[in-house]
Amino acid sequence: MESSLREIEQREKMKKEKRHIETMIKYERAKICPKCGELMRYAFGEVFKCDHCGQEELTSFGKVRKYIEENGPSNASNISRGTGVPVSIINKYLREGRIEIPDGSDSYIKCEDCGADIRYGRYCPACAAKHNKDQNVGIFNSEAGEVPKHKRDAYGKMHTLDVMEKTRNKK
Repeated sequence: MESSLREIEQREKMKKEKRHIETMIKYERAKICPKCGELMRYAFGEVFKCDHCGQEELTSFGKVRKYIEENGPSNASNISRGTGVPVSIINKYLREGRIEIPDGSDSYIKCEDCGADIRYGRYCPACAAKHNKDQNVGIFNSEAGEVPKHKRDAYGKMHTLDVMEKTRNKK
């Protein structure tokens, strides 16, 4: 009787640990090593490392960032094909302000309130200011996007914000 109670407790503990690991993997706080199957840990700068075999893997954002750095600005479908990261995740990075669409592109994302073209974030500057004033709820800087100054150029691609800074500093 006592041993079966311990077995039940142990199974429940294992289920809880499994759910925790699945949640960690879902939110990219952990990863399963493709080489040895052990749990990898987040090491640094968008990289996971396996303590068992030493294998290193990039996070989804790390893959997108590396692709843009190696191939230059590109559209979401090309980035997705080149990295294996779904377009929906790339769009999430746009909405979070982690990547942006260059000024002069032929298409932009839309402000969630008024539908104005924005290069990144969730709201145009006007709607972000309105939210901050009307609702006494602060809009994070990454949620307030930038309205494009020019409507079209040869690129029409997205890039990480730091890549644009490097380009501006070279000029």
